Amino acid sequence: MVHIHQAHHLGLDYGANPARISHYHLDLGESCVKWVLFALNFLISLAGLGLAGLGVYVATAAQSYEEFFGSGSISLSYIFIGTGILITLIGFLGCCGAMRHSTFMLLMYFIFIMVTFMVQVSAIIAVLVFKDDVKNSIKEAATTKLAEYGNPIKEDVSTKPLDVVQAGLKCCGIDTGPVEWATEAAKATYWIRTHDNDVPDSCCVKETTNCGKNEAKAVPDPSIVYTEGCEDKLYDYLNDNLLLIGGLGVSISFLELFGLCGSFMLRRAILHGY
Repeated sequence: MVHIHQAHHLGLDYGANPARISHYHLDLGESCVKWVLFALNFLISLAGLGLAGLGVYVATAAQSYEEFFGSGSISLSYIFIGTGILITLIGFLGCCGAMRHSTFMLLMYFIFIMVTFMVQVSAIIAVLVFKDDVKNSIKEAATTKLAEYGNPIKEDVSTKPLDVVQAGLKCCGIDTGPVEWATEAAKATYWIRTHDNDVPDSCCVKETTNCGKNEAKAVPDPSIVYTEGCEDKLYDYLNDNLLLIGGLGVSISFLELFGLCGSFMLRRAILHGY
């Protein structure tokens, strides 16, 4: 147990420079708090690296669909990468503060981890609240691109992005599959005016020139064209990635909560004793 007269005897001055209190002996309880805090922050650092790595994975995967979703999906991935790196650095700060018995480092760690914790909780709540909006945005974007598909002046903004989605996610159309390219004139308006019961070649299982001719059927052949619409597949693709990131974020938040308690207890022990 540390007392004021012992600190002066060791050449330590609580009032003058509490950040340099680092050379005294901790009792058993204090040592337990110290090592638990170190272990927690080691895990937080690893989890931060995991979140950054997951952000890199999502950014790489999202590049294929950037023209469909816009640059927002890539920007969101960069936010995950930056957050993961920040969490890693905060975890490192906590490890150093615990091992060096630095009250200044522990105070900075406490502040940073509290702010990060509140931001993460807010982000998780926002994802849950706006989850349905994501699905509506997907449907709106897909419907617009379906209506403009095949129009030469809309090739880069509609035709190519929808081709990438259909080939990449192995789907065809938006809701009802291949038949949507022939019977729902309110959606695939330009394509229906210029084609007769055809689907785009990107709907084909084995894509070749004109492989989708006469394949816009109510009961399509699954060996020739993809039979599922793209809306649900797009939503599942985004939802799976968000679940991975959200699950890791929740795990980090729990670790941070324990880190808050541990840093407070250890700093109090260093300054005042138990």
